[in-house]
Amino acid sequence: MSFLRVGALLGGLLVVAGCSTVAPPSAQAPAPVAQASGPAAPSQAEPSPPAGAAAAKAVPAPTAAPARTDPLASLPAPTGRPPQAEAPVGNLWDRIRAGFAMPPLNSRLVAEKERFYLERPDYLQRMFARGSRYLFHIVEELEKRGMPTELALLPFVESAMNPVALSHAQAAGLWQFIPSTGRAYNLQQDWWVDNRRDVVKSTEAALDYLQKIYAMHGNDWFLALASYNWGEGAVARAVRRNQARGLPTDYLSLQMPAETRNYVPKLMALKNILLRANELGVALPDLPNRPYFVTIEKTRPIDLKLAAQFAGMTVDEFVALNPAHNRPVIAASRNNEIKLPADRIDAFMAAVERHGQANRAFATWQPHTLKPGETLETLAQRGGIAVAELRDANDLRAGQRILPGTRILAPQRAVEDETRVERFDGPRVYELVERPAAYHTVKRHESLATIARRYGTTVANLKAWNGLGKTAAPGTRLIVRPASAQTLLTTEDGDRRVVRSETNEPRIMHAVLRREPAEPERQAAPARTKRQHAAKPARRAGAATQKASAARAKPVAKKAPAAERGDAVRAGSGKRSPQRTNKRT
Repeated sequence: MSFLRVGALLGGLLVVAGCSTVAPPSAQAPAPVAQASGPAAPSQAEPSPPAGAAAAKAVPAPTAAPARTDPLASLPAPTGRPPQAEAPVGNLWDRIRAGFAMPPLNSRLVAEKERFYLERPDYLQRMFARGSRYLFHIVEELEKRGMPTELALLPFVESAMNPVALSHAQAAGLWQFIPSTGRAYNLQQDWWVDNRRDVVKSTEAALDYLQKIYAMHGNDWFLALASYNWGEGAVARAVRRNQARGLPTDYLSLQMPAETRNYVPKLMALKNILLRANELGVALPDLPNRPYFVTIEKTRPIDLKLAAQFAGMTVDEFVALNPAHNRPVIAASRNNEIKLPADRIDAFMAAVERHGQANRAFATWQPHTLKPGETLETLAQRGGIAVAELRDANDLRAGQRILPGTRILAPQRAVEDETRVERFDGPRVYELVERPAAYHTVKRHESLATIARRYGTTVANLKAWNGLGKTAAPGTRLIVRPASAQTLLTTEDGDRRVVRSETNEPRIMHAVLRREPAEPERQAAPARTKRQHAAKPARRAGAATQKASAARAKPVAKKAPAAERGDAVRAGSGKRSPQRTNKRT
């Protein structure tokens, strides 16, 4: 069965295959940015074949996929930019060096950052190894725009060339776009995908932005880089301050935060290390001057694990090339592209064909509504996955009490309609949130009004919850917030609201106020008579009665009728009111 026949069986799972990095279709390209049309960088020498590749512990790079014949030849032509002509054979590091065009930065910080990197050779090697997947595409895009290839090293500074890096400020991806800037440059961010992590789309957006701020700062790359890190408005204000004081306005003369002060020196340090790698004893990994990945477009959903399996890759390897996907299934209508190593395309196509011939589902993760009696544990067991994986797929926290009616993604053994997943916009979660009762022990000179204000309630509530009169004696333990239970709904768009609320009214505690006996007046003891001696036992009995009365002055629970006891509010653990059990719930 031909590949074209497989496409027909699957409704066109795979439509296009290319043998080099392919830009996104023009319909999905970021909107044009107001800028000077292609600001020209200083003239660059043409890349020449290297004298020899630098010795290194190589990170293997795949060979280019062979030219395809029938039936691929009969497939529709790819949308968007056609594949580039085959790049000249050689080493990509030499091509990057040949494109360096920024002037040196005369700052002691450059040498300081060089030492930082050279003292951490393992860190350098990890960054370079990760970069071997993405650098060819970045260099291609820079050269098409006439931009200096020093910018190909910027993701090393921004994210250590990690496409899934996430900063404390929620900046994501190789180029570390914050959410707002990503949206401004048409980088889709939703439950299904985050294109700030897409290597192709984020690179296009980053270069658009860099060209804009380069023109904004009078074709000064150092100021443009400072703007990329600090913000274009902040750099513009720093320039105006120096102008007002009659001071120079170059990068080294501006007052800026320490992070920005060190930002450009890091980039220049990496440039110097590449230029003097042999002299410095830095072993660069072998980096062939050809595409690492290809892009496949599809029109049907497919499980992420299955796609990795078809390509003979681990899930981690697959995610390294496809980091924009947030879910365990890749929905075609959300992001219709898969990136694969160039030497895995034939194996992937063959696996797709075999799977289609067996009439097996490509997308087993499907929407599922939780029924009464079902739990996440039972769903995970049925799908053969860990509960943690099911929670992670749906952004559910450990410990959440999920209720029936919740709609999530879950793996299914039998799939009748794979396209149902395309209509899933995110989980719709009903969650039970219980809040235990809160207590307060009355202190001396503390009034009910003071306590009520402190806990945001009323004196009437305190009296009702605790069976009080006008006051509460010091030492009395009061309920200041009854136990409650709420049903919260988190909708597909992330809105969170209460759909049901219940307050567990506490059992009434009738508090008996503590009454201290009056101190008797001290008088000189008269001579005792026989009659007074006879009355002595009666006085002792009276004292014993006073002590017993004082002991009874502590709050006690009034025994409720049987029907009332049956309605006693229970806490989340199923226990009765804490006043009866003396346990916190």
